[in-house]
Amino acid sequence: MINGTYNILYIDFGVGGFFPIGLLTSNSFSEEIDFLDTTTQDNAGWKTQVLTNQSYNIEFSGIVINSISSFGDPTKIGYDRLQNIKRNRILIDWKIINGRNGMTETGKGQITTLSNESNIDEFISFSATLKGYGTITQTEDLSGILDLPIETII
Repeated sequence: MINGTYNILYIDFGVGGFFPIGLLTSNSFSEEIDFLDTTTQDNAGWKTQVLTNQSYNIEFSGIVINSISSFGDPTKIGYDRLQNIKRNRILIDWKIINGRNGMTETGKGQITTLSNESNIDEFISFSATLKGYGTITQTEDLSGILDLPIETII
């Protein structure tokens, strides 16, 4: 079993390298493949298909932090930076590192949805979708397992 606590999403939007999403509470990764329906004379009426383009989305949510102003935390990506990335349609690099098994997935993408929710007497939360752009690269690095500073991200 792999604990989701150690799957951390980082974004590089071109200013100083990769930064973690601050106060991330969840992230999910989904892939799909498009297809064209086909048929043959010998398929007895059953559908067949030809697989075409692949795509993926990363959906994530967290607690809103200030990461831009003089009172903010510039070492993390907050809702304010995500707004700038989305509104300016910036193509960003992303990576998800699992600090327990050494797997890293990287790619490019664009933030296509971003929303926040403000409830009385609660912290403001946000959710976003990153639409993949191109391929995904997966690597394994066992040298840094258990060395990720999880407590500094939270």
